Amino acid sequence: MDPLTILAALGPLAVELGKNLIGKYITKTDYVPTNVADWLSMEGQKLAMFKAINDAGGGHESYRWVEAVTRLQRPIVAGVSMLVWSWSHTYGTPSADVDNFAACIGFYLFADRTLFKAGVVKR
Repeated sequence: MDPLTILAALGPLAVELGKNLIGKYITKTDYVPTNVADWLSMEGQKLAMFKAINDAGGGHESYRWVEAVTRLQRPIVAGVSMLVWSWSHTYGTPSADVDNFAACIGFYLFADRTLFKAGVVKR
């Protein structure tokens, strides 16, 4: 396996490990809401953050079809790259460059949710 791919896979884990170690020894406690109003405020801020992430790259004054193409660009590029990767391993000759690009796309698609479900990353 290519060392760059290994670093790309293990880099976020090392960063989160460093954050957790610093948080463990420097900050002793996390803020826990004491009433429902504080909790609702925190959840509202999370919702605003997710809305901002969702609206990034779109919502500009433009034609509707331009915004649709812009929003569909990422899934189409990811799908085409996965198809090229599967074709190269099935019918063609596997390439390290295609493998690395597919690894980056796979990490983009699945690592965020996987790290959250595994409990490595906490928000």
